[in-house]
Amino acid sequence: MRRAAPLLLILLAACQPEDIFYTQAKPQKEDVSDLTGAQIYAENCASCHGDDAKGGVYPSAPDLTKLSARHGGSFPTRHVMSTIDGYAKGTQRAPMPEFGALLESEMEVWVDEKGVQTPTPAALVRLAEYLESVQD
Repeated sequence: MRRAAPLLLILLAACQPEDIFYTQAKPQKEDVSDLTGAQIYAENCASCHGDDAKGGVYPSAPDLTKLSARHGGSFPTRHVMSTIDGYAKGTQRAPMPEFGALLESEMEVWVDEKGVQTPTPAALVRLAEYLESVQD
C-alpha cells in the first residue's frame, strides 16, 4: 500500500483541471464589445498615433486627423477599417500592426457609400466612426 500511495496521488492530480497547476491566470483577450471608439483608440492606437491622433509618437505614424483631407475630402472608411484589421497589409506604407484579432466582437452590418452591406466587427466600426469624428 505504501508504494501505491504516491502513484495514487499522481493519478488524482492528473485528473484535476490543469488550472490547478498554474499560479497565474492565463492571458485573456480583452472584451472590446462594450467599449466606445475613443476607448478602443486610447487602448490600441494612441501609443503610436498620439492621444490627439495627430501622429508623431512613433516616427512613421501618420496624422489620423487628416485622413479625409488626404482622400479628397471624404473619409475613407473602408480603407481605414481594412488597414486596422490587417486586410490591407500589402498596400500600406508604414509598419502598421494587424489589430483584427484584438478587435473581434459581435458582428454588425456596415453599409458603405454605395449601399454595399458588409458584416463587420462592431468594435472596428466604432473605431472607424471615432476616427471620422476627429477629422480636421
